[in-house]
Amino acid sequence: MSIKIIIREHKDKISGGLADKAQPSDFDSEQLKKGIKIELEHTNDEDVAKEIAMDHLAEDPEYYTKLSKIEGDHE
Repeated sequence: MSIKIIIREHKDKISGGLADKAQPSDFDSEQLKKGIKIELEHTNDEDVAKEIAMDHLAEDPEYYTKLSKIEGDHE
């Protein structure tokens, strides 16, 4: 699956997250792409997946790299 990140104004769909005031451009694009792909396993809404990924990356900028190592999905 190809994930395309459109850098435009991000509108918050889920209030209360760590990245509520952030924009996609505030994050490493490769980490954000990994995150969106993983979060799409839990939702069909790409905007919600992006927001969840941004919240995780606000907590830890290497969240998805670390997750893939823990789960054994070495790149």
